[in-house]
Amino acid sequence: MSVDRPAPAVHRDLAAALKQQATRAGESAPAVRGSDWRLATVTLVNTDGTVAASGIPAIRCMPTYDLPTVGDVIVIDQNSSGNWITWGRMATATQTWTTLTLAAGFQNPGHGYTAAYLREGRRIWLRGRIGPTSGTIADGATLLTLPAALQPGVSMSWAVTRDSSVYPAVLRLEIAVNGTMRIFQASNLPSWVSLDSISYTI
Repeated sequence: MSVDRPAPAVHRDLAAALKQQATRAGESAPAVRGSDWRLATVTLVNTDGTVAASGIPAIRCMPTYDLPTVGDVIVIDQNSSGNWITWGRMATATQTWTTLTLAAGFQNPGHGYTAAYLREGRRIWLRGRIGPTSGTIADGATLLTLPAALQPGVSMSWAVTRDSSVYPAVLRLEIAVNGTMRIFQASNLPSWVSLDSISYTI
């Protein structure tokens, strides 16, 4: 003989099942869940200014994140309509400067930073001082060639600091499309030049 369960117990089980089902539905529905931020890694930079990350194909970028790159760890946020935005990349614990390889005949002159670069997304920063192993730096001399990943794609030039044997103590430094870095000073040749504060995007 079967024993029927009391009606209150059946009702409790049904209520619990419905509550669990509603919870699962709410977890996957932005309109129910509301906003939701998380960390994600950029897998694609789209041509329309959005990025893809964590399986989300189009995340809008705020003005604070104007140079996205694949591999960035970013904060993403979702509104109740299901649209995603990102404020930008997470800060790293420390900024890592990578030493540049100088052309033969050049070295750090014994003061200032060693020639190096820092990459922040598509932004490249340079710093350091470069001098010859002896004498002065010839007009048009190639100081180094940037790694392929840092090459700007267009020729660029800056007025950079040099030793103070002339006034004003600046000269022209150029980075070519192929990454070669050269200086130009027809007379009063320098004994060192500085890369400090050079910056460009790739």
